[in-house]
This record gives sequence, structure tokens and C-alpha cells, in this order.
Amino acid sequence: MSELQDSFVGYYKETKDKVFNYLMYRLNFDRVLAEDLFMDVVLKAYRHFGDFNPQKGSFKTWIFALAHNHLVNYWRDRRRSEGLSLDQLEEQGQSVAVTDSMEAEVSQSIENEKVGRILSMMGEGEREVIVLRYLEGLDYAEISQITSKKEGAIRTGLSRALDRFGSLYKKIYPSEPKAKLKR
Repeated sequence: MSELQDSFVGYYKETKDKVFNYLMYRLNFDRVLAEDLFMDVVLKAYRHFGDFNPQKGSFKTWIFALAHNHLVNYWRDRRRSEGLSLDQLEEQGQSVAVTDSMEAEVSQSIENEKVGRILSMMGEGEREVIVLRYLEGLDYAEISQITSKKEGAIRTGLSRALDRFGSLYKKIYPSEPKAKLKR
């Protein structure tokens, strides 16, 4: 292997699980679709690895931006090809509750199952900012680069998403303590 290929493999090994989990959460735990889109993202990252510039940001930020953009394109193309509105896409899976069997594939943890269920009821933008910040551990600057939104908008959106998360959690699990997502 060349030095460039070795570098890519190293970066890939560090980020593959996080990118795949990001796609799973964004696709309401549809494993088959997440696997397909994950492979598309990896192939695109490999083909364009020469364009990656570590002085502009980390590989993790770069590949998450690729994954984010690929998802945006996927939903846009799907909406066009099926003639669906965004509301219809939500009705057909973007915000529906996740079944126990799908959640069990992603995590054995009961807490993660609850978080996943709440996230599946949230809008795509709310879900994305929570997943990137708390499940993937990205900072505001990295999320800003990935989503092409200003850091202030990310902070505000995250605050609102966490408020909504808390509200949904209380409605669904009224007798249990709130899941631990710290601001």
C-alpha cells in the first residue's frame, strides 16, 4: 500500500464506527440503508482523500461533513424521485418511533434504547445536532463545519433540541429520571 492509502486506513479505523452510528441515528436505525450510505461515504472519502487538508480541520470533521452532505443529497433525491413533501417523508420514517428489535441491534443498553426512541420522535435537525454533540462528541466548531451553520445557531438549536428531548422524555417515561445529556 502507498503512504496515502495507509493514512486513509488509519483515519478510517478511528472514525468508522462513529460515522456508521451517526448514519444509523439519522436514518431511524435502518441498518440496511445505513450500511449502503456508509459505503458510499467511505468510497467518496477514499476517492477524495487527496483533497483532505488537516490544516483546515480534522479528518473526523471532514468525513462527518461528507456523511452529512450525502444524507442531504439522499433525502433530496428521494423526495424528488418519489414526489414526496418533507412532511410525507417524516410520516414515512423520518420521525416514527423505533421498534425494540431495531434498537437492540444498535445498543444493548436500556438507556441508549430510551434515548434512541426519543431521538426518533424528534425532527431531523434536532436529532442531528444532539447526535453530533453528545453521541459523537463533536464540539460546536466541528458541528458548524459539518452542517455549514454558525456556531451560535448550533448552540441555540442544541438548547432547543435538548428542551424538546427533555419534554418528550418526561411524557414517555414520566416516572423515571431524565436521560443524562449535559449541556
